[in-house]
Formats: sequence, C-alpha cells, structure tokens
Amino acid sequence: MDNPVFRSIALIEERIQEKLTVAALADSIHLSKYHYQRIFREAVGDSVMRYVARRRITLAAEELAARPDVTILEIALRYGYDSHEGFTRSFRAHMGITPAEYRRYHGAVSSPILPKERRIMMYSKTTDEMLRELNALIVQAQETADCARAGRMTDAQCEAGYESYWEHMAQRTDAVAQGLAETLRRITAIAQQPDAISARFVLIKAVEDAAFWFNVMAFEAGLMAARAKADHRAAFAPICGLYEQLAQSARIKTEKIVEFFAELSALIFADMRTTADEHIRKTLERANAVSSDNASPYIAEEITDIMKALSELPLEQITLRVLEDALFRLNIAAFAADADALRCPSYRALADDIAALKSQLTETIAFFQSLSCDVLQRGAEQEDSARAVSKKCADRCFQAGILRFYLKGEVQKLDDAHLLDEGQRSAFDRICKELAGTIRLADHAASGTDAVQINRNLGRIYEELTAAGKALGVYAGPVTYIARTLENMLE
Repeated sequence: MDNPVFRSIALIEERIQEKLTVAALADSIHLSKYHYQRIFREAVGDSVMRYVARRRITLAAEELAARPDVTILEIALRYGYDSHEGFTRSFRAHMGITPAEYRRYHGAVSSPILPKERRIMMYSKTTDEMLRELNALIVQAQETADCARAGRMTDAQCEAGYESYWEHMAQRTDAVAQGLAETLRRITAIAQQPDAISARFVLIKAVEDAAFWFNVMAFEAGLMAARAKADHRAAFAPICGLYEQLAQSARIKTEKIVEFFAELSALIFADMRTTADEHIRKTLERANAVSSDNASPYIAEEITDIMKALSELPLEQITLRVLEDALFRLNIAAFAADADALRCPSYRALADDIAALKSQLTETIAFFQSLSCDVLQRGAEQEDSARAVSKKCADRCFQAGILRFYLKGEVQKLDDAHLLDEGQRSAFDRICKELAGTIRLADHAASGTDAVQINRNLGRIYEELTAAGKALGVYAGPVTYIARTLENMLE
C-alpha cells in the first residue's frame, strides 16, 4: 500500500457512499490536487471522479441484482444521486441499459430462475461487458473531441489554419462516436433478442471501423504536427497524445468486444442447438404415437419411413430443406388419411394424430427458419477463426495502402515546392512501387511463408524510407513520421 494512488483507491472504497472530491482525496494522501490527478490517471487510466462514478455504478448494480426488496431510488440515494432520473442517466451511460432493465435481466440470486430466464441472464451479463467497453470508448472519444476544440492556439497558429483543422478533427471524432452509440443500442437489444447475434459480424465490423478511423485520425494528427514548425509542433503534442491514446484504447477495446461476441455466440449457438434438438425430439415422439396405430398400415409405414430418415441424421445435417421435404411427404399422407376417414370413420383418429404431427413439424420448421442460414452446420468458433486469419492479412494490406497514399501526397508536396532532386524523386518512386508490390502480396496471402515475406518486404521498405527521409534534412518530418508508422506494422 506504499503507492499513494493505491491508498487513495482504498479510501475511495471505504467512503464510496460519502461525498468525495478530488481536493479532499488529494489532501488525504498529502499531494497537490494537480499532481494527484496526474498520477491517478497514469496509474488507473481514468480521471479520479470518473473512477468514483464507475465504482458507484458497479456497486449499485450489484445491489440491484441482489436486493429486489430495495427500491431503485433507495439505491440511488445510497450512492450519492439526488434523484431516480439522475441515477438512471448515469447508469445508462456506464452500463448501456437502465437500472430497471438491469434488475429485470439479473434478478435476485435467491429467486427461482427458469432455464429461459437463466439463458437471458447469461446473454445479458456478456452484453453488459461489451456495453461497458463501448461506453468507455464513446466517452473517451467525446472528451478527445472537446479537448481538440478547447486547445489554446496563438494568433500565428490560427492564421496558419490550425484552428479550423482541429475543429474538423473534432467533428470527425464526434461522428464516429455517434456511430458507436448506434452500435451500442443494437448490442443492448441482443440480450432481449438473442437471435440477433446472427448479425454479429455487422456489429463487430462497426466497432472495428470506428477503431480504424480513430487510428487514422491519430496518424493524421501526428502527420500534421510533423509538418508544422517546431514551436507549433510542441504546442500540438498534448492533443496528438490524446488521439494516440484514443486509437490505442479503441484497438484494445475492439479486441475485448470481439472476444465477448465470441463468448456470446458460443452461448447462443449452444442454446440454439439445444432448442433445435428438443424440437426434433418432440417431432419424433409425436410420430411414434402415430405409427403405432395400425388402423391403416400403408400410412403408418409411410410416416415411419419419413421419421426414420429424419432420426438417422445428426443434427448438423438437418437443414430447413430436409424438414420441408419431410412436411411435404407428411401432407400427402395426411391427405390420404383424411380421404380414408371419409370412407371409414374409424380412421378419423389416425387423421387427427397426423394433423397433430404436422403441427409439431411445422413448429420445428418455424424455429429452423428463425436461424441464420446454416448456423447449426457451421460453428461460430470456426467462422470467427477463419475470419480472424483473413482479417489480419487484409488489415496489413489496407494499412500499407494508406501509408502509400500519404507518402505519395508528401512526395508531391515536396516536388511542388522544388525540394527534391532527380535522385530523391527516383528513390521515392521506387519505394512507392515496392509498397504497391507488397500490398498485392498481402492481398493474396495464403500461407505463413507469405506472411514472412510480407514482413521482410516491409522491413526493407522502412529502411529505404528512413534513409530517404534523412536526405531531406529539415523537411524530413512528415516522411520520417510515415516511416515510424510503417515500423510499427513490423512483426
């Protein structure tokens, strides 16, 4: 407990239901308010009061689930909120759902829980984790945008167009954050409608796209600073650092969210398989009751044949087409049974049993229709694994393409300013061509050998680009920055 931040956290936990201020917490460990806030953020990764708010919400959530006899308002007041509405706003901001929704899906641990409710709770618990990660990223993006707008600039910097540049960056950041908020809403719905997981790739792509754009913004901010004069560059270092932190957080949180989606997919696919198996079992049991009636042997034999073909298939091979074919044959048997019942009323019971079997098989088909394509034939884990391999190669290809684009732009700027001689221009042209070749290789990578070759090519291009940048002297900033970014792609 020697670390002052740890002592501070212990104090926060001890007095979490009391009114806490940064000044009081700093004073308790004999630090200035400024110094305390700085070292707290470095150690915890969040501001003091955001950490306090997050802990209060977490503890309040635990009480919501464990103590159904206590009202939401009572819990809100216990943790420092003045009203039900204020608590609900804060709770939704951190958890993605309202306190009432959280309590509904978690319930009290002492309450009897039906299997369906237990599954919903499992879905909800996993989506809660995703919501927390996504909410934190949205808040960080909004704070970064606010800092970009609030940056202090000299008159010379304003005249150079930097004020409008940072406003442009802030607007782009806000736009991505708004897109994430829509994704947040869709993820929240999964706990209530688990079959929506069939759209998981769409949601994952939305989060990955946001992380990509934050990464691009961090790169562009750094590149802009590299182009600036030395005194301007120093002034922009803090906001560039915030965008780098945002990009890093987005990458980490995206990985976590993908993992949570994989966990959620496994839960839901297992649930779907169990439910599908139960539907098939009920259908076969109903068929046995029908086929045991020998009042009309040829009809009973046909039903036995239909169900025998179905029972011999493993679940993975039972498709919607198989079930619809079985229903088609069963409809013919039912038509014949109805006709026989008109001729011989004693066959009426058989016709009624077949009608009940048709109803059960129709219900089974309806469930299979609700599944996405061949969800029982292909596991989510297999799909996600193949996607991960493909995505890694595609990402490197795409990143290299972006760097090549920006490099060509910097070369053009240097050439337009007559700052390149023939040899330098030729060197940059060669580097761009080598990058294009490596991009093509990455785009069609199919083996580990390709990956090794791609990495070797990128390493060589990095060395050539670094050397070409050094030859530019005082104008090397942007090219050197692109080279460093390329270096970060090396494995």
